[in-house]
Amino acid sequence: MATGCGPQVGSLKLSALAPHSVTVAQEVVIPLLADGTGLEPLTWQWRSLTNPELTTRLHRPTLSAYSGGRALWRFTPLASDVGPQSVEFSAESGALSGSIALGFVIEPGGDPPLFREPVGEGTTLDLRSMPCAAITVVVESSSLPQVSLSLVSPPPNAELVQTDDLAGKLVFCPSMSQAASETIYPLLIQAEAGPHTVRKSYVIVLRRPT
Repeated sequence: MATGCGPQVGSLKLSALAPHSVTVAQEVVIPLLADGTGLEPLTWQWRSLTNPELTTRLHRPTLSAYSGGRALWRFTPLASDVGPQSVEFSAESGALSGSIALGFVIEPGGDPPLFREPVGEGTTLDLRSMPCAAITVVVESSSLPQVSLSLVSPPPNAELVQTDDLAGKLVFCPSMSQAASETIYPLLIQAEAGPHTVRKSYVIVLRRPT
């Protein structure tokens, strides 16, 4: 744990206790204390020096004020927040004011990625109506904001094209010889996020044209 101190204006002195580092999805709780408050009510504010978007996101950090010049700042970081973070806190009580800047590092979390799509274990490709199967692949990752998607030892004419940091499109356009020789094609979808590698089996069953 590290204590941060910053410049003070007037006689309002702020102190805080911040962790050196936290992991994604782990709540950060920073206690704040303002000494030398005046007779007027104390108001607190905060802003991110590294990520202004923090103040406007849906699940943004909260700052709760309590009696005795105390306050608590709570923040649950996302995978996109990984890296160094710096936050400035300020307080006012009448003509008195003070500020303090704290820095900490957000580390990747320890959970492996999860497949959200495709749902189920497979699908049927009716070659009488369409030549290709196009399956959306969506992954949820709390450890890193981006995963690497691929197919493990795919058959010819099958590929996985990554379309976003956490999404891709599995496309399989079997040739006439493939459709004639086999009707069941098992595919293995792989997602890599840092040290984690997860796989999902997905089977495409061909319905041959008559």
